[in-house]
Amino acid sequence: MALLVFPPAPANGQQYPSVPLANQHVYTWSAPDNTWLLQGLATGVTPGTYGTSLAVPQITVDVTGRITFAQNVAIQSADTTQVGVVQLVDDTTTNDGTKALTAAQGYKLANEIGDVTTLNPFYPNLVTAINALGAPTGVTTGTYGNGSNVGQFTINAQGRITSAVNVPLDLATTISPGVVRVGTNLTVTGTGLLSVPAATTASEGAVQLVDDTVTNDGTKALTAAAGYNLQQQIDAINIRNNLTFAGTLNATTGVIVDTTTEGLAQGFLSGSPLPAPSATNAEYFVIVTTAGTFTPPASPSYTANAGDWVVSDGTQYLLYAVGPVPATPPGLVFLDDISASFNGVTTIFALRVGGNLITPGSNLLLFVGGVPQVNGVAYNVAGNTVTFTEAPPANASFIGVTVG
Repeated sequence: MALLVFPPAPANGQQYPSVPLANQHVYTWSAPDNTWLLQGLATGVTPGTYGTSLAVPQITVDVTGRITFAQNVAIQSADTTQVGVVQLVDDTTTNDGTKALTAAQGYKLANEIGDVTTLNPFYPNLVTAINALGAPTGVTTGTYGNGSNVGQFTINAQGRITSAVNVPLDLATTISPGVVRVGTNLTVTGTGLLSVPAATTASEGAVQLVDDTVTNDGTKALTAAAGYNLQQQIDAINIRNNLTFAGTLNATTGVIVDTTTEGLAQGFLSGSPLPAPSATNAEYFVIVTTAGTFTPPASPSYTANAGDWVVSDGTQYLLYAVGPVPATPPGLVFLDDISASFNGVTTIFALRVGGNLITPGSNLLLFVGGVPQVNGVAYNVAGNTVTFTEAPPANASFIGVTVG
């Protein structure tokens, strides 16, 4: 057991050790008793006073009631994004978004605006505007702007209209903006609704694309990508020689469903997997009737759709995806990042994907600074524009997700 080495010639009330560690015995020198008195076990907490006007004490107490940890935690400061302690200013010259105006200053402003002679400091623009309210401007009274003219107005520094005239609308050209006449290839329906007629096999018009080979619709057009894929598969089959139909296959189980007489002679048996590829069954093929994923003998794993061909080349089986390709379901689409435009002032932003304007509708989720925003409360969407209730702070992050 280690012996304690107390300091020589201690003063009355002197503590040993002076900076005790947690769970270390603490002694105090008693001059009247001429001995070191045991005070108990240290907790490791720094002695001192906790809690101030701008901080609250945070303590940890163990099961014996001893304080084992203590620190000061600063009270959160308030700003436009969070609640907290706020400092008051008793003037109208401090331009600080983190401080609050006193009620006394609000009362003072209300009275000054009611009587411009008491404005302090003096605001000449406001006084001029109020004094000039009744002065005539020389503008002819009437209604400006109609179906063929637009009202053109001149407004002075006080916000008063000093001139008003009707300006005829210009017709649009390829080099200047203006009014557009409706041609024979456009249709006006309802009240000013302009639309393009749908294309048919008998007339030109707008047409919707489909990117699959299962849509049977005479009003839609196949994408070049789907046509390219079909041509590639057809070209691949054309290079095969003397193909022989051997039967049908369930790609989910990898088992032959039906077999032809020619296939049966080469070992293609109903209810069994494909036979091993060999020189004798080269150029024999089966057609997938049930889509799925399977692994033929001596071949890689394939995922096939109904209608695809599986052909033996003598050493392995090859998949030719000539069957109809199912339409791709909608998935999540991430909007372009608009955080570079956040400056703490702007509230209106355009919504884009890949640089193109989009109209996301109601299936929209926005995050600003990692916080999800509530539609109708924190923001509203109209067409391809989002308007935030409060301007996003500068340097805040942005994530937007919609269903496309």
